[in-house]
Order: sequence, then C-alpha cells, then structure tokens
Amino acid sequence: MPTFEILPLQAIGPVRLGATRMETREVMAAIGYPLEAARDHLDYFSSNAMQISYDIDETVIFIGVSRSSTFKVTFKGFDVFNLAAPDLFSLMAEADNSGPHEFNSYEYCFPNQILTLWDADEQYDRDGGEAREIWSQVGIGNDAYLGAVAAIKANV
Repeated sequence: MPTFEILPLQAIGPVRLGATRMETREVMAAIGYPLEAARDHLDYFSSNAMQISYDIDETVIFIGVSRSSTFKVTFKGFDVFNLAAPDLFSLMAEADNSGPHEFNSYEYCFPNQILTLWDADEQYDRDGGEAREIWSQVGIGNDAYLGAVAAIKANV
C-alpha cells in the first residue's frame, strides 16, 4: 500500500498544488487510481477518499484526503487516520508556527500551512474500535483556496 506524505503548500502524495487537472488525472491513473467521478471544479479518486478542487484555470487549489484501504496518509511520519484528533491537531499546530491554536473538533485551518482538518468523530476510528476521535478529512490548499474560503465566510 502506498504512503502519501502531506507536504503543506506543496502536495499530498503524487498530487501537487498548482498542477493542471489533466496532469493530476494522469498521475493518479498512472499509479492505479483512475478518475472515479467529477463534478464542476472537483475530481474524486479511490472511492472518493481523495478529493481535488480546481480553480477557474483548472489548476489544483485544494487536496483533501480521507481514510482509504488503498493508501496511507502521513504527516511528519504519523498516520493521520490512526492518530487521535487532539494529537494530530497539536502536531500540526506546532508545525504551523503561527501562535496558539485552540482545538476545534469540527473544522480548522492552520494559516501558515493552509492545512485543514474536518469533522473529528469516533466513527472514523477504524483502527481503535471507534474509541478515539479521528479526523474525517485532512487537506491542504494554496493562497487561492484560502482566498476563496475567506470570500465565502465574508458572505455568510
């Protein structure tokens, strides 16, 4: 099973921020993860465990991953879907180097890394028998993604 390392502001595994939609589809297909679904500015791979968002120019602005039986996702050497949500939050907060962060189990974005966490719950703890809160999705984005999120929040 391949391991996809999270590299904030760069990539998750073979998928790179700033790559074109075609490049992304080609690289994923080449490693055995063909496109499974597409909707508007989104592509889905590996039973929807990898979600890629594109901007108007069809370049990658966000990569979101969920637990998969076909690949492992790590950050700083830790399996992000086998680490309790508060522990992963602390690891990412320390790496962000942007001051104090307060744990939020629903969603969080570390601003220096544009590293996102979404929906921590026990139901996602496949390895620990649903005893720990585990994040449902971990993602990275670029400045365009951060700007799009800020615009949405401003209109709410």
